[in-house]
Amino acid sequence: MKPNAKWSAKDVITTVLLSVLLIVIQLLINMICMANHFVSMVLSVGITCLVCAPIYFLMVRRVHKRFVSLLYMTLLGVVFLIMGDWFLLPYFIVVGFVCEAILWKTDAYDNPWRITAAWTVYSGLYQGVNLLPILAFWEAFTSNALASGMSQEYIDSYLSYYTQPGWLAFILIFTVACGFVGSLIGSRMMKKHFGKAGIL
Repeated sequence: MKPNAKWSAKDVITTVLLSVLLIVIQLLINMICMANHFVSMVLSVGITCLVCAPIYFLMVRRVHKRFVSLLYMTLLGVVFLIMGDWFLLPYFIVVGFVCEAILWKTDAYDNPWRITAAWTVYSGLYQGVNLLPILAFWEAFTSNALASGMSQEYIDSYLSYYTQPGWLAFILIFTVACGFVGSLIGSRMMKKHFGKAGIL
């Protein structure tokens, strides 16, 4: 079914509410995982992408409009902007356009493999949250991190994981795999539960 180009007030409200739910879940998982350095730096993004995938599936299928991914990822970028990481706003806008390109085909919103591809790519690109500070904004990141209460030990540990090729490869593979598995779960839930319940 071809996506309707015209957004309704209901579409906007649904997208914003589900985007807020996605962002709250992401922040909660991140806060919980910070209790352990390994879990926080190596596993947390993958866990987030696994848990959030079904909600993303629901949002894309329910709203069935182009730019729903872009709106969600822009709102996510705004949250990072408010938290002091201004460079993540333009980054997530770009990521949003990448996902929109994957979903641009007419039947993409009814094609679980297209949605899976969009979320899986997003999962890998989400690691930009951890990689961009090291690559281009290290001083700004460290000053903001220390000001927000992070210890120097935490920052040093973070740097060690994300500058070692072996760990970096593992983190990226784990994150992408989690995003993919979460998408498969989301696709199954759409067929088994939400579709039968008439939510889609």
